[in-house]
Amino acid sequence: MTTPAPDVQHAYAEAPPIARETVALLRLRRELGDERPSYYPPASVNEIREVLLREAALIDRLALADPEANGDALKAALELKEFDTRQGLGPGATFEGVVPPYADQWTDDPRGYVRQEYDHWLTVPPWKPALPPAPEGPAA
Repeated sequence: MTTPAPDVQHAYAEAPPIARETVALLRLRRELGDERPSYYPPASVNEIREVLLREAALIDRLALADPEANGDALKAALELKEFDTRQGLGPGATFEGVVPPYADQWTDDPRGYVRQEYDHWLTVPPWKPALPPAPEGPAA
């Protein structure tokens, strides 16, 4: 049995407005590109992946409003899926959703893969670690 991709409303419910996301993505691309200070290390796999993911999700959202962008959304989705597939399993894996990028269900729905990954990225970001449970008993 396959796990369905989140529907559009769920996947993008927490997404910032398109204009704000566009500005953030442009800034991120600039920071990771030629304008990155020479004393910074090269862009990491995770930084590159974040750009691919956010770009694919942004183009997917734009294509929902303008069907002429469907081809661009599909191309961006395939690029993310292929990137994550190349990273494979184990400690180097970059995908975070339940269904891996190479699963058969994404063959006909690569944009669904983007929605799964973006939803996970927004709701379970790595910079928001789970807090430990509060100690039981009276407060000290």
